[in-house]
Amino acid sequence: MPFVDSEGAALDRVALVYRGGVLFQVVDPFVWIDPRTGEHIPVPAHDLASPAVHPGNATDLASVPPFLWGLTASSGRQTLPAILHDHLSVDADLDPPSSLDRRRRADDAFRIALVEAGVTDLRATTMWTAVGLQRSLRYEGARGLLLVAQVVIGVLVIVAAVVLAALLHPLWLLLALVPAPFALAWGRDAALVLAGSFLGALYSPLVVGAAVASGVEYGVAVLIWLVRGRRGAMPRPGPAIRGGPVERG
Repeated sequence: MPFVDSEGAALDRVALVYRGGVLFQVVDPFVWIDPRTGEHIPVPAHDLASPAVHPGNATDLASVPPFLWGLTASSGRQTLPAILHDHLSVDADLDPPSSLDRRRRADDAFRIALVEAGVTDLRATTMWTAVGLQRSLRYEGARGLLLVAQVVIGVLVIVAAVVLAALLHPLWLLLALVPAPFALAWGRDAALVLAGSFLGALYSPLVVGAAVASGVEYGVAVLIWLVRGRRGAMPRPGPAIRGGPVERG
């Protein structure tokens, strides 16, 4: 019973109000109970009388690019963990000296909450990896860029190992082990780099295929718009991972 309502009963629903774009806000407060420590972490409600979007309870649910919704949607078992993570991520920004550590803890709580909500370990780790890479880019400057660059290189090395093994000799698969020792250099982020490299390689065919298909669809939509005399607004690609004035995870 990781999520409970304000009365302590198991949470079986959550009320949201749509605020335009990709934003929703929580109508009724709820609580997440951290199974590791028993700590109660509240997620506040939105005052419906206020027209303003309060960042503390704003959410875009799970931040998934539309072209990847076939892999994982923005809502489902991950909804409550995603709302929790959005709230904790905003809280992390309120204390700049400790923002990175607080965001790191928010990301770890997200993974735990996902598993508690019934998301598979593989999918939970994948989503944890995605928010972890975003965290590194957002808070760690040049180090974050280097970390993500190493993950990208790791993905390419692993994919190359698989292709070479298929085309030339199975021993080329040993090349896929190369990113592992290099990940250790990142200390506490070694697991993030390792997961990013291997999970990135695992999902790369799906991601590339979905991205290409989405691009083709958008190109066709623009072509139709031009042929029909540019009636209406020019088509735009689907919403980005981030949207609106609030930074979320």
